[in-house]
Amino acid sequence: MIRTTVTEINRYFCLGRGIKLAVDFIKNSDLASLPPGRYPIDGAKVFALIQEVRTIFSEEALFENHFRSADLQMTISGEECVGYCPVAKLIKSGSYNEATDVQNYTGQADCIMQNKANESVSIFFPEDGHQPYVTRDISQPIKKIVVRINMEYIDS
Repeated sequence: MIRTTVTEINRYFCLGRGIKLAVDFIKNSDLASLPPGRYPIDGAKVFALIQEVRTIFSEEALFENHFRSADLQMTISGEECVGYCPVAKLIKSGSYNEATDVQNYTGQADCIMQNKANESVSIFFPEDGHQPYVTRDISQPIKKIVVRINMEYIDS
């Protein structure tokens, strides 16, 4: 897992062209005006998901990971926290959804990170359990971007 800011994200371009493609999309798009949906960046290999959801308490939120891709996430508006825990410490919940490349988990976060809208950026790799849409106070609407980057676009 990488935690950084939009202004410092360029240092991670060395991890592969997928990171640069994701960041270029974020920096060159009017994210606030994009409606929810899927936006191809490089076909099915790199794509953005604009999401508008309500936050939930961590006790209600599942962890997830992706076997074939990394997630680059940034909150666009509202207040969101994201939990983090290595998947090796989590318990699988349900079966893997191959179509969406999502496996859910239950467990306790090692840390919960407060996102600053349009500033905080997290990159989650297949070994990183992440718990999105978390609130510490009250449920509220948020808008966020998740760029799914196929691991072929990440140097290993």
